[in-house]
Amino acid sequence: MRVSSNNSGFTLLEMMVAVLVVGLTVTTFFQLFGASLRLEQRGRGFDEVIVVGRQTFAELLVRDLRKDEFPWSGEIEAFSWELQLEAVDVKPEADAEADDEDVALRWTSELYRLVFTIQDKNRPGRHLRLVSYRQLNPGYFTDDFKEKHLAET
Repeated sequence: MRVSSNNSGFTLLEMMVAVLVVGLTVTTFFQLFGASLRLEQRGRGFDEVIVVGRQTFAELLVRDLRKDEFPWSGEIEAFSWELQLEAVDVKPEADAEADDEDVALRWTSELYRLVFTIQDKNRPGRHLRLVSYRQLNPGYFTDDFKEKHLAET
């Protein structure tokens, strides 16, 4: 009687390599899954800052800045915000050209920049800065108002 030696199965070494490959694949999958959950949570926090910031800034833009009760800073939900008014100087280059050509220029408006900054009080890294420009007639803001509210640029 003859015993045939049929080696059709896997060796121990092949099994160990297969288990190692599957283990590395599963470990990598779970690391990627965990990282994606963290990124999604972080993104959700930034979405909240953006939504609250844009809504608050839009509400401020429709109000009259010259009123005494106008809020220049405040808190809403878990956020603190601040609004700054800056004058934009657009005249020097045009004035220099006009001086060279002996032309008198008269500016019929003034340009101002409104800078809105909102910060998540619980997470300092989450903040948003929005900017809007306003073209206004000269004298729209009084000198007293400018001294009180105009930020240094």
